[in-house]
Amino acid sequence: MNIIDTDNKKKLAIVVVGYNRIDSIKRILTSLDNAVYTCDVPLVISIDASGCQELYDYVNAFEWKHGAKYVTIKEKRMGLRDHILSCGDLTKYFRGVIILEDDIFVSPYFYNFALACVDKYDSDDRVSGISLYRPAMDGNLPIDYVQDGKDTFAYQNVESWGECWTERMWNQFREWYKDTPEHDFSNVDMPEHIKKWKKAWSKFYMAFQIETGRYFVYPSVSHTTCFSEAGEHGFASTIGQTVLFSGEKKYELKPFETLTNYDIYGTNHDVYEWMKMTEEELCVDFNGTNGNNKYCRYILSPYKYPYKVVKEFALALRPIELNIKYDLPGKGLYLYDTENGNNKTADKEYTTNLAYYHIRQLNICSLYKYVYSYTRENLLRKMNSILRRKK
Repeated sequence: MNIIDTDNKKKLAIVVVGYNRIDSIKRILTSLDNAVYTCDVPLVISIDASGCQELYDYVNAFEWKHGAKYVTIKEKRMGLRDHILSCGDLTKYFRGVIILEDDIFVSPYFYNFALACVDKYDSDDRVSGISLYRPAMDGNLPIDYVQDGKDTFAYQNVESWGECWTERMWNQFREWYKDTPEHDFSNVDMPEHIKKWKKAWSKFYMAFQIETGRYFVYPSVSHTTCFSEAGEHGFASTIGQTVLFSGEKKYELKPFETLTNYDIYGTNHDVYEWMKMTEEELCVDFNGTNGNNKYCRYILSPYKYPYKVVKEFALALRPIELNIKYDLPGKGLYLYDTENGNNKTADKEYTTNLAYYHIRQLNICSLYKYVYSYTRENLLRKMNSILRRKK
């Protein structure tokens, strides 16, 4: 793959990452081909070694009419983590790279958004990446964000369903990563379930952001969506599907310091101002993943804690922090005092409020069918895995 071209340093490249799913590769390349571009766009197709000759032949023959095309097929299996890292290293040849795994589908205007964000935020050292995807889920729970009229917001999460890095952003991560390939996550202030991820490159990028105080910039409306197909790190699901931006607009991106800012736990930093408390005084646990590692005196959460409730808010408005902003009276969101172990929150009340808030609308028949199908699929997958190992 000969991509050493001085003109490429002025261009934002698209990098499609694949392994052995030819139908997925066809879908992402078709959506890219149908997108809107206002300049010359290099395309890199990077395929990990799988031995799928049909896939190799397809990507080599694929015609890209929007600029130069480069294909690399790995001779030895890399695995997703090392494959993504190698694709990030391509930033040395381009102004930046947009990384798209093969189960992604793009908005027709995704490239315009990415280009506008690079123009605006590459010079800001606080920005370590640009997301094209707006998450609809935080772990296994729905998440909403403040709609403040801006096209972007800051989030200490790391996106793997459509991300963009410039050379500056990627080099800062690589400099941190070179000394920490087997990073000790025990002292990193991040959700415990993320620390347990075995293969994900994104865990390292999150730790890098937390330890250096940097953020991804996210779109207010998603410019990619994800089919979450069965692959190296998971099984098929529709959980990655989100509302996809389909219109055309001129992006008016605001300075980083004016953006709504969410930390790794999905907490809007404005909550501390609304509560008139500091981050050292208040632990915000909206999604059940913040274990109060800083030993704050107060905990704000819809979840049950063994402490006295000193203030209550309604669990009604979305996003959840608006109940705090407007000091909405009601039940479902509790401020606990950890210095008082008297918890008077009723179990039934707590469970009902939280369940209705997250489920939104409960259809017992549909829920039964989903649980049955989900359980059956997972059992079959595990049985097939056991049988393959025995062979």
